[in-house]
Amino acid sequence: MADDRLETVAITYNQPETLVLRSMLHFYGIPNLAIGAAHAAVNPVLMVALGGIHVRVPHDAVDEARALLREVASRPQAVRPYLIDNRWLNAAVVIAFCALLGLPVPPTRTGSTFLLGE
Repeated sequence: MADDRLETVAITYNQPETLVLRSMLHFYGIPNLAIGAAHAAVNPVLMVALGGIHVRVPHDAVDEARALLREVASRPQAVRPYLIDNRWLNAAVVIAFCALLGLPVPPTRTGSTFLLGE
């Protein structure tokens, strides 16, 4: 019987980053599955509390996926820029806009975690 285990290779905290990661793996012919993506679609505010979106690949493709993720991890992580240079003023403006417009809490600035196995 073939080894049909799935192993987590990355944990992401927002849908766009998850989709980019999954499309990269798909491009290289690595089948993958995102556990928790449905929760992110319904309520993205809770993604940190729920432990993020776990991107999993078949056990026989883990080494290839981790090699790709090592290459990605070697580059500096992209961080969403602030609207205003002052951190505290930026936080006040974002919270005020969310309160005035009835928007949910802004998405997390937590970066992805790549499980490279070492």
